[in-house]
Amino acid sequence: MGANLKIDINDYLLDRGADLIGFAAPEQWAQDGRVGDAYRPGSIWPPVRSVVVIGLQMPLPIVETTPSVQHRDLYTTCNRRLDDLAFDLTRRLNRQGHAAIPLSRDGYANIHVLIRKPAAAFAHIFSAYYAGLGHIGVNHTILTRAFGPRVRFVSVFTDASLPVDTNSPERLCIRCGACVRLCPVHALQISRKDLADSNVPVATYHRRACAQWARALTEHGCYPCGICIKVCPVGEDRKLYGREKTLRHYAKEREASPDTDDPHYRAWAHIRSHGSGISEQDALSLGDLREAAEKIMKENNIAS
Repeated sequence: MGANLKIDINDYLLDRGADLIGFAAPEQWAQDGRVGDAYRPGSIWPPVRSVVVIGLQMPLPIVETTPSVQHRDLYTTCNRRLDDLAFDLTRRLNRQGHAAIPLSRDGYANIHVLIRKPAAAFAHIFSAYYAGLGHIGVNHTILTRAFGPRVRFVSVFTDASLPVDTNSPERLCIRCGACVRLCPVHALQISRKDLADSNVPVATYHRRACAQWARALTEHGCYPCGICIKVCPVGEDRKLYGREKTLRHYAKEREASPDTDDPHYRAWAHIRSHGSGISEQDALSLGDLREAAEKIMKENNIAS
C-alpha cells in the first residue's frame, strides 16, 4: 500500500507542476544528528511517519538580476506555489484517510522577527537532503543536479508509511568558494584550508548579518538577496541558459560602468533600476547599498 500511495503522490504532484519530489523518514533526522531535537519532524508533529518534499526551480536568468523586484516577485510566486502544492496534497491525503499537515515555505512573520531570532521552526533543506534530492553545499543550501541551489522546497508531514528515497552519494558542491567571496556582507566564512577539506562541509554562517542585509534590501523593495544562489556554478540549468562559465563575469559585475557594452550587465541594470529603490546610476555597482553592507559587517565584527 505504501509503495502505491507513493506513486500516487508522485504522479499527483508532477501533474500539478512540481519539479522535484522526494520522500524522507523522520528517523533520518535523529540518525544524522545535525538538526536539534526540537526542529525534527517527530517533535513538531508526533504522528508523522513520512515527509514528502516538493521542489520548484527558480529560473537562472531572473535569479541573476538580484537584487531586483523581478527576483522578489519570482521568490514570492515560487513560495506561494509551493505552499499551494503542499496544502492541496495535505487535503488529498486527508480525504484518502491519511492524516497530514503542510509546513509553510518560509515560516516567519517578517524580516525583523528573523533578525531577532534567525531560525524557522523547520528547515526544508534537510527534508530535501534526507529525501535524496541533493547535497548541502558550502553556502548551506541544497545543491541539486538539475538546478544547483536555484530551487525552493516545502514539506508535508503525513502519518502514512511511505518508502523513503535514499541519499545520493554524489557530492555536487565543487567548493569553488564563489558564494563565500561574493556575499555582500561576508555572511559565509571559511578559510582556504577548510574550503579544500571536504571534511569541513559548510562555511560558518552569520545568520543575523544575512537577515540584516535582507532588511536593507527590503527597504529598497528588492529582497531577498540570493547572491550565493546566483553565483553557484552547479546545475544543468546553466547549460539550458548558456551560462556554464560565469564566475569571472559575476566577480566583475560591480566594477562595470553604467554605459557598459556587456548585454547581461545592461539587462540586469535595467531590471534593477525599475520598481525598486535602487537608482539607475547604481544599478550595477549597488553603491547606494554598500554603506549598509559595511555597517552590517561592522556590527557583526565581520572582516571585509
